[in-house]
Amino acid sequence: MNFNFRSLVSPQLAAKRQSGFSMIELLVVATIIVVLTTIGMVSYGKTMENSRNAKRKTDVETIRQALIMYRSDEGSYPVQAVSGDYLTSVGTALKDAGYLSDPLPDDPTAAQYYAYVSSGTSFTLTATLEPSSANETYSVASP
Repeated sequence: MNFNFRSLVSPQLAAKRQSGFSMIELLVVATIIVVLTTIGMVSYGKTMENSRNAKRKTDVETIRQALIMYRSDEGSYPVQAVSGDYLTSVGTALKDAGYLSDPLPDDPTAAQYYAYVSSGTSFTLTATLEPSSANETYSVASP
């Protein structure tokens, strides 16, 4: 005796059951998409922060090398016009003397700057790293 259970279900009901996705399946897929998007956005933000910090460190090292070459030729480091100068006057002096190229190294965000302090015989160059809540800085001093 061969009995087919499908023959008990009407063809319209069978077609209705097989078409589309259930609400649970759609919710599971939507949840997975939201979780993956959140992870991606957090990773992207951290990657961008690390990239800006790497640029700050590279800029500070470039300026340090220019200052060392300046001292080698001129006999002393340039003295800033204002205490804690934002590197504008010193950067311009280094550019005008041919030690830095245009555009001058600048912080990738407008909210921070590179600080330069010099007595003529020594210098300290500092960049504030992100996140700013950590108050972490990257400093180099004259050799």
